[in-house]
Amino acid sequence: MNVHHLTLDHVSDDQLMSRLYELARNGKQDSIETAQIDAEVYNRLIQAYGEATAEAGLRAA
Repeated sequence: MNVHHLTLDHVSDDQLMSRLYELARNGKQDSIETAQIDAEVYNRLIQAYGEATAEAGLRAA
C-alpha cells in the first residue's frame, strides 16, 4: 500500500506503522513519504498522550 497519495487522516494506525516499517526495511527512510508518515504518527501520539516535557521525562526515569 502506498499511503503517499492518501489523506493520512483516514489511514489506520496499523496501516501507517506497516508502511513505515516497509519503507525502512527497503532503505527508504529518507523519503518524503516516510517523513509524512512519521509526522502523522507523532501527531497521533501527541493527541493520545499529550506533549512530553523534559521534566516529565526525568520523573519517569
